[in-house]
Amino acid sequence: MNPLPDDRSLLARATEWSFAVMTIGVEMVLPILGGHWLDDWLGIKGVFAILGGILGVSAGLWSLLRMVEPLRRSDDERRRPPPDSLP
Repeated sequence: MNPLPDDRSLLARATEWSFAVMTIGVEMVLPILGGHWLDDWLGIKGVFAILGGILGVSAGLWSLLRMVEPLRRSDDERRRPPPDSLP
């Protein structure tokens, strides 16, 4: 993670977060739509749509965890006492 403060404008930071959230949404929806299309093409009832849903939700959650990991790490570093304050 970059230790320097984020000096970008509020609009730039909000745009980055909105693109990240939209990407997660697309990651969740596209596998379901692809599975539905595959079900229609093969004449199957919902098997690939369900598998696509499982894959999409898993991919979306994985991306969400990767997105918030730097925030969690920086929060842990702020809460940690300085090394010279230990007994």
